[in-house]
Amino acid sequence: MTRARITSMTLAWGAIVGALALEARARADVTPPRVIELPDVALPEDVEAPAGGVVVAVIVVAADGAATVERCDAGDALCVLVRDALARATFEPARRDGVAVDARIRVALRVSRPTEEVVEPATSDGGVDAATPSLTDADAGVGDAGTRASARDDEIFESLTTSRVVRRAGMRRLSLAEVRDLPGAFGDPFRAVDALPGVVPVLSGLPYFFIRGSPPAGTLYVYDDIAVPTLFHLAVGPAVIHPRMVGPIRLYSGVAPARHGRLVGGVVVGEGPEPPDGRLHAEAEVRLLDVNGYVEAPVLGGSLAVAGRYGYPALLLSVFSPEVDLAYWDYQLRFVRALGHGDRVELVALGSYDSLAVEDEPDSDIAITFHRLEARFVRRRGPTTYGVAMLFGWEESSLGTELSLQATRFGPRGWIEHRFSSRARARISADASGVIGTFSSTPARGGDGIDIDESGTSPLFGDVPARSLWGIALELALRPTSWMDIELGGRADAWLQGSGVEGVLDPRARVVLHASRDLELHVAAGVVHQPAVFFVPLPGLADVATDRGLQSALQTEVGVGWDAPGGIRAEAQLFLHQYAGLVFADVLFLGEALDRICVTVGCDDASVPNRIDALSYGLELFLRRAPEERLSGWLSYTLSFADAEDVAGLPYTPSWDVRHVLNVVLQGDLVAGVSTGLRFHARSGKMHGEFVLDDALQLVRDERRLPWFVRFDIQVAYAWRTSWGRLRVWLEWFNATLTREPQDIECEGSPRVCRVEYLPAIFFPSIGIRGEI
Repeated sequence: MTRARITSMTLAWGAIVGALALEARARADVTPPRVIELPDVALPEDVEAPAGGVVVAVIVVAADGAATVERCDAGDALCVLVRDALARATFEPARRDGVAVDARIRVALRVSRPTEEVVEPATSDGGVDAATPSLTDADAGVGDAGTRASARDDEIFESLTTSRVVRRAGMRRLSLAEVRDLPGAFGDPFRAVDALPGVVPVLSGLPYFFIRGSPPAGTLYVYDDIAVPTLFHLAVGPAVIHPRMVGPIRLYSGVAPARHGRLVGGVVVGEGPEPPDGRLHAEAEVRLLDVNGYVEAPVLGGSLAVAGRYGYPALLLSVFSPEVDLAYWDYQLRFVRALGHGDRVELVALGSYDSLAVEDEPDSDIAITFHRLEARFVRRRGPTTYGVAMLFGWEESSLGTELSLQATRFGPRGWIEHRFSSRARARISADASGVIGTFSSTPARGGDGIDIDESGTSPLFGDVPARSLWGIALELALRPTSWMDIELGGRADAWLQGSGVEGVLDPRARVVLHASRDLELHVAAGVVHQPAVFFVPLPGLADVATDRGLQSALQTEVGVGWDAPGGIRAEAQLFLHQYAGLVFADVLFLGEALDRICVTVGCDDASVPNRIDALSYGLELFLRRAPEERLSGWLSYTLSFADAEDVAGLPYTPSWDVRHVLNVVLQGDLVAGVSTGLRFHARSGKMHGEFVLDDALQLVRDERRLPWFVRFDIQVAYAWRTSWGRLRVWLEWFNATLTREPQDIECEGSPRVCRVEYLPAIFFPSIGIRGEI
């Protein structure tokens, strides 16, 4: 082991020891939640009023201001009404060091008859109606009109010492506080996704991954209810969305809500930012790779938030690869204005650009860009919320001289959410999308370019980029008893391309059993369809099908969750995903080798398919400690297996069959203002194989598994408050152990002698400073 690796390992383990010392320190004070709005409901005559006109309840207020009732000290009928009122209420969330966090609190609510005098609910400081949160997976459900209840700030008389994340069984939701400064993520909250169970990176540091065996293009990325074609910049670049424009991050590894359909893999959701508070906020950050900024301010009677980033990684690359020129930029804009009476308008815009060029190799230049603009109108009337939106988009991808694509899109959508009672709620949504563009695939100069078959089409890309899409989704949440939740959903989608039409019906269901207050079990299943598109997610390519068919996935899972003492959440899930007609990612490096062998000896029409049926199954473990704790973080482990149908008549193990993936993330404050973080990543090698001839000149499959890959990421930071705001400086090192990742196995001779080929060590030291007000 080199001296550099010994030093890096010492620093990493020193960070762990230092983090463990945090438990001796007292907890920091947490500012409790504050009531912004509590709707009036009438107390029916057949429901007895509580003694003293006050009901005490323990509630969970999420970082987005939504509240759910955990315990109610009253009769069943009255508690139902209390849940109805609180589920429609709006809170300012609890805060630790200025950051919104989830918290459990005890509140007292005054309840009275409609004719009795009541205390008016508190309002926000700015006097602007609070934005109404949409129906999310964390909502508790509300219902029958009927009580009159109110709460004031002084009625929040006890803030409990523990916090609890509002969640949905089977879904992982991480708050911005715990992922904004994740070690090795360079301040990018979305990079926490590849540290969660079920996720296997294609290569260390690259923002493309397999989720439960589905290819990278099978993952749906959603930001603030807008599907984006790609979530990350090229190479090891950050996400295309500024962290301050993002709320909590959610990952559905399978069986996502019906609204998130049309892709066969997982769903990564970046929630919109927390509701504006009517004050000025700003942030500026300078790093080795880029500079970015954010401003939020009251404008035109509403709130306007603007963020942008400009990347100059070529300055750092010039030290190691002066012939490479890499640049990127992105922007986001969000305007929200409340119109009164529960109405509001929203305008969301975002865009991204990447370019990669190599000196003296113009045929390999890459340029990728996209833009999205959506206008929305949302109306809330009692238990019903209505919304309409119109999306406009433009994108372009250019991969050297071999591929060029431009596309323009537009898409209206609408939705209705209604809460029938505390035991039932429903959401129905519909959308349409039209895409028109130009597409070309031509051979590169001096090379073969992209393969074109006899019909003149490419096996990797389709030749008809124009497409329209129509869909409708229904979600129904039921609570027949206090110990059971049932979630039902379904989608109907139709793809129209040229003269061809593809239509599907995709059902899904989830049942959650609450065995106790801290223990739950769930089982879920669903069907998803997606056009057969190129397996790398690039703007526009998701709209260019490889052929007229669809690929599909049958997703199933069963899991258990337990809220353990000490702010710890433990989860275990078994999953089984069956894929049909899956785009075969391995075709790129299999076909040429097989053709070369078969030209020599003949292989009885052996060939490599562009589509394949496959199976993925395994176990996921997740152990998480809430970010409000002094020592926080999580441990995730995935044991998975991938099977595929025979290729060229021989048993085949796909390259995405990675058996073991382990991530350990630790974060905490050492002393006043000083924080540290550590991420440990380890995964077993992927399967490498090739078609060869045995001694009898028969075609056989030689498969060997690559060695394990292990990586440490570390971060040390210091933050302090100034007269005008807050400053934070940090030093971060991605792959502090300078580990090289195994990439290939080369075999030669008879008997075959094999050796492992490694990529160069991919490592990035970074230093930065962030100021915010």
